[in-house]
Amino acid sequence: MKELRVASTKPRGIPRLRVLRQQRGISLGQLAILTGLRRDTITHLENGREDPQPYHLRLLARVLEVQAYDLVS
Repeated sequence: MKELRVASTKPRGIPRLRVLRQQRGISLGQLAILTGLRRDTITHLENGREDPQPYHLRLLARVLEVQAYDLVS
């Protein structure tokens, strides 16, 4: 018998990342260079296809000059 999966209600990705990045005039490519993260990782985080790891939050917060909490709130 197949096991049913329940969809998670927890939001994925970093909901405010694209807005914060664009407010600062930083392109995806620039953010990738500044953080050392791959461009597709940043895209996945922005689109909710990947959950952020703690180091993602630290790197992005430092470059965007916000608190890590601001990225996920």
